[in-house]
Amino acid sequence: MKNLGKHLYWFLLPAILLVLLDEWAKAFALTHFPDESSLLVPSFLNLAIHKNWGLAFDIPFRREFILLISVVIGYFLIEMIVKNLTTHPKIAFSSLIIMIGAVGNVFDRIYYGFTVDYIIFFGRSAVNLSDLLIIFGVVILLISSRRSLPEHGDK
Repeated sequence: MKNLGKHLYWFLLPAILLVLLDEWAKAFALTHFPDESSLLVPSFLNLAIHKNWGLAFDIPFRREFILLISVVIGYFLIEMIVKNLTTHPKIAFSSLIIMIGAVGNVFDRIYYGFTVDYIIFFGRSAVNLSDLLIIFGVVILLISSRRSLPEHGDK
């Protein structure tokens, strides 16, 4: 258990630093990057501002509902972390990475009223570092969950 704590610390510290870097990048982008609508010929990768007023993928919902959903998801992530910390540490770790990434986006919704995306792929997909942390956490969670499931013949 002691080694697990040390390993988690060295993985979590960079994740937390990435969220802080992301918040700085969002503030910088809001004052220095163009709006995505001003991109005449979008390329594979652009740095521009996309204000996501909705849920994931710009699905429109009221901010209060989005914050409520975020709290509910956060509760279940905390429950998953606590439940799996000793038995499935990779599941707990990936859940924590998802939660750390989500905190960056929830902060945006509270502070700005929207999520600030500043990396635009193909002129369509807008993300930020917090989104990338969430995606990374989900991928690790899916891989870890699959590995922790018993085989069909196991009892």
